Amino acid sequence: MHRGLVLALAILVAGCGGPPTPLTVHNKPVTHWLQALHDPDARTRRKAIEALSNVGSADPAVIPALIEALDDREAGVRGAAVLALLKIGPEASEAVPALRKAQKDKDVKVRTYATKALVRIGG
Repeated sequence: MHRGLVLALAILVAGCGGPPTPLTVHNKPVTHWLQALHDPDARTRRKAIEALSNVGSADPAVIPALIEALDDREAGVRGAAVLALLKIGPEASEAVPALRKAQKDKDVKVRTYATKALVRIGG
């Protein structure tokens, strides 16, 4: 019985040694969505933000990318970025300074969302 347990554990551990599976959203890797944040089309950038909001802090590149999107030229993209950070919640605490800046955005929705995000995140 002891040998069977050792063999089962050896098989289990051997199966864990493969390369990690990349995170995906809508069947596309996170890297695809991160690159889409730089697309010339604002709709594509908003779609990327919405996809990345589902990843949250599971990928360390997501929150900094969403923070960068707060400076997008399109208010709809900035608003989507704020909502994504709101959705992520307290794990997005590094976004607090950028969200405070977003409270002074020229777009009223961005300002309103930023205030709500800061309340949820704890900033």
